[in-house]
Amino acid sequence: MDDSSSKSIDGMGRRDVCRIGTAGALALAGVGSGVGAGAVVGSVESGTNGRVVFIYDDSWREDWADTYPVHQDEGVPACCAAVPDYIDTSWGLLPEHLREMEDEGWEIMSHSTSHVAVGNLSLTEPAEPGDERLSLDGSFLGDYEGDEIVVSDGDRTVENAVAGGGEDEDGIYLELAEPVGESFEAETAFARFDDDRIHDEVVGSKEALEEYGVEVDAFVAPFGRSEGLADDLVRDHYGAFPNGDDSALNALEDLDPYELGRSSIDGESASELDIEAYYDDVADGEYLGIVVGHSQFDETTPERVRFAIQAAKDRDLEIVTLREALIDLDVWEGETGGADSEGEAGDDENGTGPEDESDDETSAETDDAFGATVRENRTPLLAGTGALAALGLAGTAAYRRFTQSGDDGRL
Repeated sequence: MDDSSSKSIDGMGRRDVCRIGTAGALALAGVGSGVGAGAVVGSVESGTNGRVVFIYDDSWREDWADTYPVHQDEGVPACCAAVPDYIDTSWGLLPEHLREMEDEGWEIMSHSTSHVAVGNLSLTEPAEPGDERLSLDGSFLGDYEGDEIVVSDGDRTVENAVAGGGEDEDGIYLELAEPVGESFEAETAFARFDDDRIHDEVVGSKEALEEYGVEVDAFVAPFGRSEGLADDLVRDHYGAFPNGDDSALNALEDLDPYELGRSSIDGESASELDIEAYYDDVADGEYLGIVVGHSQFDETTPERVRFAIQAAKDRDLEIVTLREALIDLDVWEGETGGADSEGEAGDDENGTGPEDESDDETSAETDDAFGATVRENRTPLLAGTGALAALGLAGTAAYRRFTQSGDDGRL
């Protein structure tokens, strides 16, 4: 794509076009006559078969090196679900990458501070007061030896710490630093990180990312686990929750921005036929499509990303950011995020974040070793911001359609 056409119209940049809104952008683009009276730009009524949102989780450097160029070449945006602890490492995105992505029409989301499970993990077996091992429905806590957790049934809550964990013939278990001290029933009781840690992972991650100069309005829960306090914090501090539900198809009728689901485009989770079938469902029904990929996965190559984009184009599905889609569908809850909620975090009774700051002097060798560990232990995803003004975002969409009007013919 020609740089001059993608960045300006007579010297005006994307941010300038955002500010003038839909009508102004269309007038500048000279395409006003192509939009019928009363039609919403980018909506089903304007001639497309619907919308699909691309989200790339984890903010690895491959998002920038491999995936971002494909989206630029295809003339379509995406969303980056970023992990602040991964930013500015030798293997993660750099702050300037986030800013440039946003400048070029991408949306930046939070994916927690350190990519840990923030939801409740339910007990699968009853616990007795003397037990130092819990049976849980997820293995996401066992690696965090020494970290503080709570065990609760909603009425009673006890504090403890992680001593290890694993899986045997009876299932997944968590080792405790000391006996649990209370009796808890299976299914009704749960374990999770303590309140301060959950607050830092959910709310603190948004604050950390926005310090880089980007807007963050959506939260993506690692491993899809967000039950309990995390879900409440997302609703209080964000405008959308793109993996708050496990349904891959998001019906437009009564669409809830906090109960959205996604479908994978990763090579290890979905075939090309699976991707096409999902798009067919979105195009044939009244659905918002959301797809997720992980650029660092060996199977999620630039060729796989291009296939997923072109398959959506072949079905006349408009590729937009989640913020744009929700504004267009009139279900945007962004006023709960960004500048409107700035300053709330410090007053939240659930905690103010971690006590220790991350070490800025971590060596590249340590970064690489940790990155290799994350890659090796990844969990396959199954198919399953001060807010910008609505008119400004519609202007962005109009601007993009103008500068990328020839993309449908690309191979």
